[in-house]
Amino acid sequence: MAAITRSCGHAHATEPCPDSGDRAGEADAAELVLRDLVDTLLQENRYQIADMVAACASPREEIAPLGRAEVWCTVPAGRGTLLFRGRDGGTLQRYRLSRGPVWYVEPGEPPRVLTPDEVLTTLANGHGHLDEPAEQVAADLRVAVEHTAATVPDRFADLATPAPGEMLAGERLAATRCRPFHPTARAIVGWSVADLERYGPGREHPVALDWVAVRHERLRYGTGTDAVRLARHLLDDADRGALSDAMVAAGLGAGDYATIPVHPWQFDRVLPAVFGTEIASNDIIPLARSVGRFHPTSSLRTLATSPESEWHLKLPLGVETLGITRLLPPKELDNAQRAQATMRHILERDQLLASMVVLSEEHHWCTWGGDDEFADRPGQLAVQLRRYPRELLDDPAAVVLPMAALAAHEWDAMAKTLAGAGFDPGDPAGFFRTLSEAFCELAFGFLRHGVVPELHGQNVLVELVDGNIRRFVLRDYDTLRVCPEWMRIAGTPDPGYRTKGGGTPALALPGMRELVGYLQTLGVQVNLYSIIDAMTRYYGMDERVLWSQLRQAVRGCLSRIDLARSLATLLETVLLREATWPSRQVLGPLLEEVRTPGMVMPASAGHVPNPLLPGPAHQRGTGYPAADHLVGRAPWEMRAASSV
Repeated sequence: MAAITRSCGHAHATEPCPDSGDRAGEADAAELVLRDLVDTLLQENRYQIADMVAACASPREEIAPLGRAEVWCTVPAGRGTLLFRGRDGGTLQRYRLSRGPVWYVEPGEPPRVLTPDEVLTTLANGHGHLDEPAEQVAADLRVAVEHTAATVPDRFADLATPAPGEMLAGERLAATRCRPFHPTARAIVGWSVADLERYGPGREHPVALDWVAVRHERLRYGTGTDAVRLARHLLDDADRGALSDAMVAAGLGAGDYATIPVHPWQFDRVLPAVFGTEIASNDIIPLARSVGRFHPTSSLRTLATSPESEWHLKLPLGVETLGITRLLPPKELDNAQRAQATMRHILERDQLLASMVVLSEEHHWCTWGGDDEFADRPGQLAVQLRRYPRELLDDPAAVVLPMAALAAHEWDAMAKTLAGAGFDPGDPAGFFRTLSEAFCELAFGFLRHGVVPELHGQNVLVELVDGNIRRFVLRDYDTLRVCPEWMRIAGTPDPGYRTKGGGTPALALPGMRELVGYLQTLGVQVNLYSIIDAMTRYYGMDERVLWSQLRQAVRGCLSRIDLARSLATLLETVLLREATWPSRQVLGPLLEEVRTPGMVMPASAGHVPNPLLPGPAHQRGTGYPAADHLVGRAPWEMRAASSV
């Protein structure tokens, strides 16, 4: 397989590869948010932007120069026009933003540079839809820019290269991008920049937690036993002694009260307001402040012990990301332990799948139990212990990191990590083929049992060793999708999700096509495509090279894995032959509904061209090949032609 070096593919190039890793542009917070915003608007066709966009390669030197393979894109908006430099959109859409800024041009007025929130409000206003949801998203975009500027990885570059014996560096890399392709992903609504710097994953020093004592009878516990021994797993001898002394000083006995950690921001801002009555009645007693040492991970509410161990701690935070509040309601914790039991049953029966995946333990938890388990309030005071296999940290040759770290734009660090794990960083197509084959084996292995975990990059860790994928580590099971009909055929026990009113749970899908669709959206378009996106920016290559690697990986897995004939036929048809795939739309739902407490993560379904069809990319399902002037001027040379 031919190696690829990082290059624009042109001798004596003076312009950076459009969208291929210009370091100054990537360090600019507004640029990163703007990129996700414009690309998402185009893919979801919000405000009919994809229908109305027009492209022209004619120069506009009075505004800015065009680089190689760039075209001017114009979109009517109100009295004027949005103007930006676009590029070939790859397999899933016609155009993407090449680089900022976005200008607004009105007749008789000089071009005006727009911030990301102004791009949205200009489009919304031009279509008469500048309503409350649009204003909320615009506010989130402003916060996203502020928070992105506070989390640029250069501020903790010494910790940004994942290595054997630790997982924190990979978590921090994953945090630099958050949920890929989501324009508001980096916005933590409810936190200031100072809060993010104090409690976010970029913090160099550990953060201490506050602790409360809660009457045992007011708590609900999971099926695991370690939730009643939190201090033993999370604190050193000195901190356990301090907590014990605080219990004695308060006149409390361990037989009556349990000690529960609380995030310090939650302790100050949420606990007194939400549980004021229970604090007054001594059902909840503030016990000790600043006890323990923990590092925030890529998920703000999940913390790793310091020094690192096999234990992580998940706590609720009354802040909002991606349109929802980050609580730990009992229904989600209960769903997670039920899903874990189902997956463990599968692995006990399937030795092949068990050889390539390991599960973290997530059934050690407790939560406030005095209210309706389907309400939000219990989720404001809860704790979940997550336990990884200890050998993940003990192997001196293995690197363990979230797949989301591979989607971060800091591939200078990732290339070093791959080299240290035995991969050739000069052969990105080869690495992605290896990763894709292992990932497809994992996904198809669960599919044949009638379930699919939530396989986006934050929930799937990968263990790299000796130039290969040893196995995956799964976590966060509360959204395991199931197909009851196929589970019965496969002999897989139903997790028994409980719903308010006893109806059919939303996690139970009506058929295998819908279950495969869940893999297509979260597993491929969010997880694998974000890795494709990061790699093509860094190496200056055409994304179609890596999509072709995934296509070959799918074909190889279908020929190797023992699947029921009906499932194999469905996978081949849906993944490799149909013209379109389902897609997960994230911006449109935020723009269509006013947010309310307790709502689930806003998302809706759309369609994109099938990225695994051979040949040129297609545009938004129309069947037309990509624009000739873009294909002909592509900045990437197909140096891995032998691998396509």
